[in-house]
Amino acid sequence: MNKAERLINLIAMLLEAQRPVTLDRIRNSIPGYQQTTMASFKRMFERDKSDLRDMGVPIQVEQVDAFGEEVGYRIPKEEYYLPEIEFTTEEKVALLLVNRLSSGEVVPLSREAGAALLKLSPDLGDGSRLGQPGSLHCKFALQAEPVEDLTRLWEAAVRRRTVRFTYRSMGEGKEQERQLDPYGLYFDRGAWYVVGYCHLREEIRSFRVSRVESGVELAHPAVEGPDFKRPPGFKLEDYSRVLPWEFEEGAEYEAAVRFSPKIAWLVERDLGEVYRFEPAEDGGGILHVIVRNGEAFLNWVLSFAEDAEVLSPVALRGKVGDRLLRILDKLGGEGDA
Repeated sequence: MNKAERLINLIAMLLEAQRPVTLDRIRNSIPGYQQTTMASFKRMFERDKSDLRDMGVPIQVEQVDAFGEEVGYRIPKEEYYLPEIEFTTEEKVALLLVNRLSSGEVVPLSREAGAALLKLSPDLGDGSRLGQPGSLHCKFALQAEPVEDLTRLWEAAVRRRTVRFTYRSMGEGKEQERQLDPYGLYFDRGAWYVVGYCHLREEIRSFRVSRVESGVELAHPAVEGPDFKRPPGFKLEDYSRVLPWEFEEGAEYEAAVRFSPKIAWLVERDLGEVYRFEPAEDGGGILHVIVRNGEAFLNWVLSFAEDAEVLSPVALRGKVGDRLLRILDKLGGEGDA
């Protein structure tokens, strides 16, 4: 068992533990630790623990008994996972209505957005239109990610080695070679993500591992690592809340969207701490959003139908108009039929 596999198993064990896990149990449960002496195991475990903490994994040390004579380790789920999304009945109905094309009054979501909707709230019904949800019960299954790519990314993050790979963008599906300094990986809602410094975009980005189209390779195989240092104070959770329109795409720009009084309070509640929100006297407001993925952003804005209006940039506002015209043409064609 290599180091990457050992770290993945260690994270899984400490996340699922109901109480702090002792060193003896860790050694006896993870194959990578069993072939060593106790002294060697302790040194190996301390190195692994330090590497995971450097990547932002919140490993805690806690007392096992009331006397404090023995300690154990665990990873609090509330600090590692993103919070589960819960909807009220009214919100679920609203989401379902958004996904339906009813008399041309609501813009339909894309196939991917529809599938995500069903996963977020599987009791909405109408599953034949949204598609069958994937299994979300196995938190540590590798899902669609190639085992080799995931393992190499873990090894590169641990050893601080720069990697390169061909990546398929989420919006237009374009493939492009990326060079990345991987700072850490996290698992969320059935998929693995790697966070690191993207040399192409010259900033920290998140990448979904299943969208890696080529094998992961070292960018500088002839050079002995490490190739980079993690930024001081780097925390993995700071980069694990990536919104769809911020995800691993092209040049970054700011968009301004005006929301009606009917929906503005929800937008401010959900995104007011993420983006700048300007309240209006009529109860509406303008949200200033950072966009990298224009298609994903358009899908989101159009889901609000007449309650959202893109103010800027002009090019994006024009795309909204083009999209609405295509929808109207489609509706007109269906009416003629």
